[in-house]
Amino acid sequence: MYQKIILAYDGSIESQQALLNCKDLSQWEHAKVHLLSVIPYESIAIVYESSYYNEQQEKTEESRYLKTLTEGVEQLNMAGIDATGSLLKGDPVDQLVEYAHSVSADLIMLGHKHRDNWLERWWSGSIPKALIEHSPCSVLVVIIK
Repeated sequence: MYQKIILAYDGSIESQQALLNCKDLSQWEHAKVHLLSVIPYESIAIVYESSYYNEQQEKTEESRYLKTLTEGVEQLNMAGIDATGSLLKGDPVDQLVEYAHSVSADLIMLGHKHRDNWLERWWSGSIPKALIEHSPCSVLVVIIK
C-alpha cells in the first residue's frame, strides 16, 4: 500500500519514535523511505540576527542537522530498509509538501508530543495540523506521551 514514505526527521524524541514505527511499517510493503530534515527559517533567522553571526555558525547548524539525518538513514539501512536522506531549508510544512509532490509520496510520517502548557502549544504552532491540511498524501502522526 505505501511504497514511498517520507519521514520528517530532526533527531528529537518524537522523530526517533516515528523512525522506530517507520521501520515496522516500511517492512510490510518494502517501501522506499525518504528521511527529510528541514532547517526552519526561524533557526536560520536567529543565526543571522545574532550580533555575533558568522558563516561558521550557519555551517555548524547545518552540520548538526546533517549529522542527525545521516545517523537516521544509517539506522534504517542497517535494518535492511531502502532509505535516503535530504536536508532542506525553509518552512517545514511547505518543504514537506513540496518534497512529497516531487517523489510522489504515499505517506508522510512525523512524531508529535502533546504540550501540557497552553503557552507552549500556542508558541510552537501545529506542524501536524498544517501538514494534514496541505499534504498531497496520507499523514501518520506518531503521538509521544
